[in-house]
Formats: sequence, C-alpha cells, structure tokens
Amino acid sequence: MSDRHSDIDQAERAFQEGDFDLLKIILPPLVEKNIPAAIRINSSFFAPDIPEDECERMYVEGMFKAAELGDLKAKYQVGVFYDLGEYGIPQDKYRASHIFKELAEKGNSHCMWIYACELIWGNGSFQKSTEAGLNILHNAALAGSADACMTIARFHNDGEFGFEKNYLLREKYRQLALQYDDTTYDPYA
Repeated sequence: MSDRHSDIDQAERAFQEGDFDLLKIILPPLVEKNIPAAIRINSSFFAPDIPEDECERMYVEGMFKAAELGDLKAKYQVGVFYDLGEYGIPQDKYRASHIFKELAEKGNSHCMWIYACELIWGNGSFQKSTEAGLNILHNAALAGSADACMTIARFHNDGEFGFEKNYLLREKYRQLALQYDDTTYDPYA
C-alpha cells in the first residue's frame, strides 16, 4: 500500500512538471478516497476536448470541495474567487477577508501580508489596528512573503508608520523580497 503523502507529493511534482499522463494514473484512486489535495490538483487540468465553460465549472467545484475537506491551497483559491468575483462567484470582500485571515493564522505568508494590510490601512473587513498589522507584516516577511518584504521596503523608503527613512534597510528588504520571489514587482529596480 502506498503512502498517501508521497502519492500527493508525486502528484504535486507531476502537475508542476506537466506530466498529465502520470496524473491520470495516480489521481483517480486518491480522488475516490476524497483526499483534498488530490481533488484540488484533479480540478486544475483537463483534456483538451472539454469546453472551456465546463472546465471552469469543474475547476470551481473542485476547489470548493477540496477547500471544504481542508486543503489550504484550495481554500486560498476560494478566497480569491470571492475577492475578485471570478468564475461566476459573486464578489464578497467580507468573506474573502475572513478566509485570508484564517489562512494567515495558519501560517500562510501571503495571507498574512493581505491581513496585515487590511489592519494597517483599515480598508478591509476588520477594524483598523496599525500596530497589530505591523506585527503581522513583520511575521509575514519572516515567513517568506515577498510582498510583505516589499511593503516594508516601501515603508523604509518613505519613512511611513514609524519606520525610519533608510535606503540600506529598503534595499535589504527589497533584496529579500526578490530572493523569495524573483517575479515580485520591484518599484526600486
């Protein structure tokens, strides 16, 4: 009997590498067992002959099901659906904010950044709390959020929110952001 985690790891790698033939072999038994990550992965690729609207329907249904079963990557995607109002899902910023907050509390660095920004600027579903937001922002940067690092770089560039105007610290956080994710928007390049 195979180890479920190694099967999921193998499926994640196959998906990243575009090995859809392997996915067609290893995913069906995992999906049948309602393994959340398998459902998420399975809902993310389709045969070329399936119409686009059917692919979108299957994708959304798969993400919601995987999220309900506890897959955090799928839950994030559901939050994005609500945040942007995508795929026929009505835009619901309140619901999206609460999903992102929940994921932030579970250690998702990108969601920590989103939640921190909502608190810092008070422009989301939660009461403004700059101090709490700055603490979460710092933790998001430590946890690997490139966006959090670039936000801190901006604060050092502009001297905002009690951060000293310091170009060396701006560069430190800018470089860390690019180390975490070299596709991050860099306004200081």
